[in-house]
Amino acid sequence: MNPSHGSNASWQTEATFRALVEAIVPNMPDDGGVQAAGAVDTDIHQYMIWELNHSLSLFMGFYLANIPLACATAQMLNAGASELLASGNAQPAFSFAPGGECPFVSLSPFDRIRVLFMLEQLQVDLGRLPPPYKDDGGFVRFIVDYLNRGTMFGFYSEWSAYGSTRLRTPTERRLEYFPISWRQVGYPGVVKGYRAFGGFLLTIKRNGGGSRDG
Repeated sequence: MNPSHGSNASWQTEATFRALVEAIVPNMPDDGGVQAAGAVDTDIHQYMIWELNHSLSLFMGFYLANIPLACATAQMLNAGASELLASGNAQPAFSFAPGGECPFVSLSPFDRIRVLFMLEQLQVDLGRLPPPYKDDGGFVRFIVDYLNRGTMFGFYSEWSAYGSTRLRTPTERRLEYFPISWRQVGYPGVVKGYRAFGGFLLTIKRNGGGSRDG
């Protein structure tokens, strides 16, 4: 992996995103009782960190700028988790981070989803969130929706199959194997030349007279 294109995330950020994607796409047994791979198994937490650090732009004054958002987003999730724990309505599932540095990780998967709901409904103290989310309910709602959609998109896309090149820029990525999630859902992959719908009969009128059906 080219380190200049990696996530370069702190362990707190990486642990928080692992907990996030695990809650959204967990390991589940298939029809045969075999444990199917989930988002953590396919490194979708790395996909989310990369995308948040490289693919979203914010207006800074009058100009769009690429602002790395993974660290701030992890801090937002942990702030929401702290409020849920303080309310007494959640029980930690296990202890992971020393000193309470990642309360989101300590929650059960069910309670992690509750934190997303709290943030989406703005049932948190917006003033205690890190910039750029502080006091910006609209952006908080946008990013929570993105976290859900992005995790699902990353899992069911071909991203994990880029293997050792997955954290490089899109033009440098190369498929190294067939995506695990495609195999799980029975998707055969891209078939060149396949057309599900042939379209409608189109009559093309030419300048100078005449027409042709196409």
